[in-house]
Amino acid sequence: MGDAYVWVADLDARPEEAAVLAGRVVDWLEHRGIVRGELTSCLPGDGLGRPPGPHAAHAVTEDAVPTGAACGVVMEIERRVYTGAGLWTATCPHCGAKTEHADSGPDMWTPSWAPLFDDLYAWFGGTGPGSGTCVRCGERADFLAWRMDPPVAVAHLGLVLWNWPPPAEPFLTELSGVLGGHRLVTARTTV
Repeated sequence: MGDAYVWVADLDARPEEAAVLAGRVVDWLEHRGIVRGELTSCLPGDGLGRPPGPHAAHAVTEDAVPTGAACGVVMEIERRVYTGAGLWTATCPHCGAKTEHADSGPDMWTPSWAPLFDDLYAWFGGTGPGSGTCVRCGERADFLAWRMDPPVAVAHLGLVLWNWPPPAEPFLTELSGVLGGHRLVTARTTV
């Protein structure tokens, strides 16, 4: 069994405010005892993160958070596309058209939907406008307007919890409050 992580993406954080919001979240997590204050090597690989605190279980749907070498929390302050490791579908907010999965090969979607995927990669690479064009109706829509299943988020701020259970709804509600009422999307990914 490999490592897994839960991501919580802030859909409303602007790039210029992401660092301040991340600091606010880390202070809140430490104050609540959900994470410890020190940075340690508690993430997979060489990254530093914050290990679970004495009240970490208050943030999740299970009774406890595992402990171990790869069990920590990190804030990501960068342009990111948060997604799971598996296939996902995007639905156009204008016409309801859904992306079609490729039957084989390295591409996730059929070649006809490649332009939408290209738009997403352009945004991630810093050259795209944050919106994608539907190949069926030709309308462009902000990525946040596309319905993506399972959840996918396009964000500048994210909280990543390595090898933690899913976050509890009360925790997500409080976290949104700490972020000024921002909309949050979360999902779990196994690597």
